[in-house]
Amino acid sequence: MANRNEKRMMSAACKYAYSRFALNYYMLYEELSETLEYSEKQKGFHKAFFELVKQFLGGEYPVEKLDLLRRQIISETEIISYYVDYFETFESVLNRMELRFLTDPVTVIPDNGMVNRIMQYIVSAKDSPEQNERIRQILEQLPIRYTKGKFFSIVSHALSVYEGTGRQSLEQLLDLIRAEALLKEPADIKEGHEKLYHILETLKNGNYKDPKLEEFKTMQDSLVLTEEILSKETSDCMMMMDLVNDFYVICLTRRDTLMDHQEEVLFHTLFQKGMEGLEHQDFAGEDELESLLVRMEGMQEYYYEQWAKYELTDLESKIKDSNRTEEDLAIWKVDRLLSTSSFMSLDPEDELCEDDGLLSRKAVEELCSKLFDELEASWNAMPKRVVRAVMSRILANIPMFFQTSDEIREFIQNSFSSCADLSEKAACFSLIDTIMESDHVLV
Repeated sequence: MANRNEKRMMSAACKYAYSRFALNYYMLYEELSETLEYSEKQKGFHKAFFELVKQFLGGEYPVEKLDLLRRQIISETEIISYYVDYFETFESVLNRMELRFLTDPVTVIPDNGMVNRIMQYIVSAKDSPEQNERIRQILEQLPIRYTKGKFFSIVSHALSVYEGTGRQSLEQLLDLIRAEALLKEPADIKEGHEKLYHILETLKNGNYKDPKLEEFKTMQDSLVLTEEILSKETSDCMMMMDLVNDFYVICLTRRDTLMDHQEEVLFHTLFQKGMEGLEHQDFAGEDELESLLVRMEGMQEYYYEQWAKYELTDLESKIKDSNRTEEDLAIWKVDRLLSTSSFMSLDPEDELCEDDGLLSRKAVEELCSKLFDELEASWNAMPKRVVRAVMSRILANIPMFFQTSDEIREFIQNSFSSCADLSEKAACFSLIDTIMESDHVLV
């Protein structure tokens, strides 16, 4: 490294990644030795990962293969996220229908009473960020009864705040809205997820207009099946990504790092013993593995402090510089790999997008119009109840479009008064009640 400070920083990153990787590696070993309930894709990730660890222990630094594995895990996570978003939307739909199947009449608090309680909850927030978060939570649970034109007008008004800003900022938000609106379907969502795909298709074709109790229960039971599957697969992807990220840092930095020989032997022994334990069912080294883990006590915390004391400055400008060095690129990648955002892109080209100047009103309107065309085409094939749930998700993610508390009150009031379905209205208020109770501020 040309810069001594950068060399020290990369050395600290290497040791921190080593210690964290070793602990997470042991957690993966424990989990794999206790269960075989993994999808075929996860099993493929495990096999590829352990092969790369073997290559590393043999003196190789398989950065390119690691990068490929990381991209594959990101793609798999996008598919799982798509399923999560879709099933959450169906859950919202079914939650709002549930009370219609009660044998006792539904009791609904008068609209004014509901609105007063909700407004008191919103204005009692300690600061503006908390108040905005409460408003977003309420918006996602309100009964929506808007025509497409009216809804698009609300969204267009909210996005008008991007006039005079850079294109990239608005496009990032539109990308988020498309995800919330279920428009971003990844490729090959069926492969390796046949059970989830079948449930998804069944729910898409469900009777939401006037279902019988048996039909409703079947849809509810289908959703319950997805919860355990998605929770497990989400957790698996997160664990694998954390391991791959730390391993990636090690491969980028180890050549230029002076390691304590005893510590490195400790780490490598743990890696080797872990693989032996998974490959041989008669492995008897469990106690040895645990003793190695005890010797690592305090290492992660110590090396994190060493890494955290370095301040990384001008990384983005360096990566955009046409004269950037391989060292600049490595530091930029290490910073991303050790960040709290595990799935950040490691492609510098993603940072080199031109912002095309500031957005005019016409440019904002054109970008919004394209989104609205996509939404309208998607909604033509959706049941109305699902469309309303999607509208709620979008409203909770666009910029705040209220100027005063009176506007908030009017919006909530209109949402309840325009809903003639008493069971849905009661269900929505019950969901909002749960949110308010969770903050211990129910009024």
